Amino acid sequence: MSSIGIVGAGQAGIVLGAGLLRDGFDVTVYSDRTPDDYLHDRGRPTACLWGDQVVAERELGLDFWDDTAPAITSIHLDLCLPDPMIAFSISAGLRAPALAVDQRLKFAHGMRALAERGARIVVDHISAQKLEKVAAEHDLVVVTAGHRSLGDLFPRDDARSVHTEPRRSLFMMNVADYDLSARSEHADLAFSFMPGVVELFWVPFLDKDRGVTRSIVVEAVPGGPADRFSDVKTADEGLDVLRGLVRDLLPWESDFLAPARPTSPVTWLNGSVVPIVRQPVDTLPSGRHVLGLGDAVVLNDPLAGQGANNATRMATFFTSRITARGKDFTAEWLAAQFDDFWDYGRHVNDFSNVLLEPLEPFQQELLLAASRNQEIAGCVFEGFNDPASFTPWFTDRTRARGFLADHGVGRSSVLRYKLDVAWKVLRHKVFG
Repeated sequence: MSSIGIVGAGQAGIVLGAGLLRDGFDVTVYSDRTPDDYLHDRGRPTACLWGDQVVAERELGLDFWDDTAPAITSIHLDLCLPDPMIAFSISAGLRAPALAVDQRLKFAHGMRALAERGARIVVDHISAQKLEKVAAEHDLVVVTAGHRSLGDLFPRDDARSVHTEPRRSLFMMNVADYDLSARSEHADLAFSFMPGVVELFWVPFLDKDRGVTRSIVVEAVPGGPADRFSDVKTADEGLDVLRGLVRDLLPWESDFLAPARPTSPVTWLNGSVVPIVRQPVDTLPSGRHVLGLGDAVVLNDPLAGQGANNATRMATFFTSRITARGKDFTAEWLAAQFDDFWDYGRHVNDFSNVLLEPLEPFQQELLLAASRNQEIAGCVFEGFNDPASFTPWFTDRTRARGFLADHGVGRSSVLRYKLDVAWKVLRHKVFG
């Protein structure tokens, strides 16, 4: 079989490597970290893998966490107003359990698993210059590392890219010792959404150091009242700022967070992301070409929780196409395969992008209906697992109305829901 070089040992690289090894390819993985380097690294972005992608990992024998990671079986979402108050809530079970596992654990165990299955592991920082040598040694090289020195190999695809600047300021930290009895909603995955201000995620998480914990992700609208984390320098500082944000904007969460402690001094991050789609194939100065996958070519804001999931989808898709072809991976063929993948991948980008924008009135009506209808709520949350099931009716006004009608929600019902919320808001303003 052909020789495949994979640059990067993150989600896309490990899934692609496991699939190609299963299918008999000669696989070499190039990583700038050893497994121990990953284990001793600082905290990495929170990655919640939704049900279908959990199954995809299990089918590849990468299911190392089923007995230890907390199974996420439902979602609770609070739609909040700046008064502050909860305007309405949506709760529903998931079609299949999701898992959120510390990527330091995942990538360390994944690299070791690939080595045990026969992959050659080369620990080296592969620069653009070194990529020429790597490309000469393999029938195909796939770049899955998203760091700038290689990501910039692949030009921006203006037709598929929407944004030119970050849409959110980000903060993440893992905490333990929280008071779960203070908010029963945190028994599973919880979202706090305050449109135009902040989205905050409380994720059941398997932390490298403390086991079952919560990973808290803050997506603040830049320049708004939740955009407070840019000067954070330590985990303790970050937690203090987070407590202040919760006290000011989401006070009903304060008791849950009050006793919490960081899981370690390094399990926090702040920053921002510019969502981008890049051309999937780059031709090197020698004339050889490489394929990009994962964050190297498709980078979304974490708001929709699609980074690791889309990397898994891409790696699974290209495993099947590479296996079916077997050899002769021309640049034209690779680009055509990416176009085929984009028939699905565009829904992922649409899902991610729509959540970054203010809600249209018809989208507000959909969420209101979901707060009263469990079937609609399930469809809303299934969007995280399968964006293609969500975007057709959530992004088009006419199809949204048809979707509601199909679920027995007419205009009179929507009006009643709006009046109920308006009355709740009025009572809050008058009586507190």
